[in-house]
Amino acid sequence: MNSSASAPDKPRSLGRLIRFAIISIAIVAFCVWMIFPPLETLRFQKYTVAATQPLSLPLVSLPDVGSRPILAFSADGQWAAYLSKRASGVDEELESQITVIDVQTGTPTAGPLAVVGSRTPPHLDFSRDGHFLAAAGATDVRVWDLRDSRLVTTITLPDVRLQSRRFVAISSDGARVATSLQPPDGDPGLWIFDCETGTPLIELERTAGTANDDRFVFHPTKNQLIGAADSDTANSHLCVWDAESGKVVQEVVAREDCQTLAFALSPGGDRVAVAMYHGTREYYPYATTIFDVETWTPVTKIDNGNYVFWLAISPDGNHVSLVDGSGVASLWSTATGIRLQNFQLGLPSATAFSGEDGALLLVTHSDDQPESAEIVTLRASE
Repeated sequence: MNSSASAPDKPRSLGRLIRFAIISIAIVAFCVWMIFPPLETLRFQKYTVAATQPLSLPLVSLPDVGSRPILAFSADGQWAAYLSKRASGVDEELESQITVIDVQTGTPTAGPLAVVGSRTPPHLDFSRDGHFLAAAGATDVRVWDLRDSRLVTTITLPDVRLQSRRFVAISSDGARVATSLQPPDGDPGLWIFDCETGTPLIELERTAGTANDDRFVFHPTKNQLIGAADSDTANSHLCVWDAESGKVVQEVVAREDCQTLAFALSPGGDRVAVAMYHGTREYYPYATTIFDVETWTPVTKIDNGNYVFWLAISPDGNHVSLVDGSGVASLWSTATGIRLQNFQLGLPSATAFSGEDGALLLVTHSDDQPESAEIVTLRASE
């Protein structure tokens, strides 16, 4: 009786055992996936510190994201421009200046370049060829030819209204400069000027709903500007303007509210990384997306989890370096969007890659010494 009754139960017991084994394997695999890094990170050659270059003179720091030095790298990572102070003469008062250095040697190559004292620290931007530097303060935009430290033009503008800083972008050839501007009785917009004469060329409308601290950048090869503006739904969206007509020629992100926080172009100019805050996303509102600039299709999306204010793409296009508002510097794969490495080097800010050997550059400082910083060079371990 017992043996005949237990015979039909054997297939059921075997089925339960198989299901239990499958579920157990799935749980173990999930735990391993959560605990251990992906195989790509195990194969990845970690970056380690190879050299440090201290920045001289008392630095002017940017307080709105923590005290961070105001510094910009050239596209190839060869030059760095930073804001500092020096004694102005007999009365020994400190005045602001911009110094441009060779990153590898720390040797000044241009400047000091004088900037007007302002309640708003200026924003700096190199042309892609590294020959020109633009600085935008509260009341003016200045452009220098770094080959002879010549002040090319000074563009006087209305004082900044309703925005923390005035941002600036200079075209690849240094011929045009764009800045954020809000007339006393108008909506915020982007104005493009001729660098040599300071003549206004065109206004790109952004309207009042656009976040005033959205960044923007010139297209690497075309007479276009990439940034955020309002769509018909009153949400800010990522778009591309034609700089001749002022018309939007491409809506890159159109269906959700997004604020543009930082841009980075690949050395070849075929990719652009855009760090954004998506106000309409409930989960993962902070994302960095890498686009193909010819088709504007997204290549990779990184859910980085915090505001990103500085980023750079490696010369081979395989990696992107991110520095966020919480003081975390990290390296990610552009192919998979996987985090490869975090860097514990103090408080990081600006980042770049050296075009010569692909070395990673980070500007770091300590929280209790905002007037001093150093450029850290990291190279992939052998």
